[in-house]
Amino acid sequence: MVAPRRGLGPLAVALTLAAIAGAAAVAFAAPLVKQTSGPLTATLAPSTHTPTINKNWPITVTATLGAKPAHATAAYEFLFGGIVVNTQYPKYNKHFSFTGRFSDNLVFPKASVGQPLTLRVVIRASGHTVNLNWAVTPHE
Repeated sequence: MVAPRRGLGPLAVALTLAAIAGAAAVAFAAPLVKQTSGPLTATLAPSTHTPTINKNWPITVTATLGAKPAHATAAYEFLFGGIVVNTQYPKYNKHFSFTGRFSDNLVFPKASVGQPLTLRVVIRASGHTVNLNWAVTPHE
């Protein structure tokens, strides 16, 4: 005969709460795009798929070569229907380079409202190129 269960013991409660917290962290984790080309690995951490026009939309980019911060260059390409329609540079610097990580704020103009675009962050380091693509549809 099996005795009826009278509740969870303290260890079971702690494990259940840890599992719920872990699931919540995964559910609410910031979006991330990660790509690799040879030893170059780059990530893009945007804040949303729907930036508000004329307001700062923060992004963070990281790059490693092997397991070390990469000395790399970055450029932004904006695609509409898979075709590059605009190229911009971080911090308005055509020859932008960084080591390991940088953050920037992009501002979408009113003309982009409702347009399904792809932001492509092009990272180059040591002869390797990584494209980090993120779909956006700016709104008011």
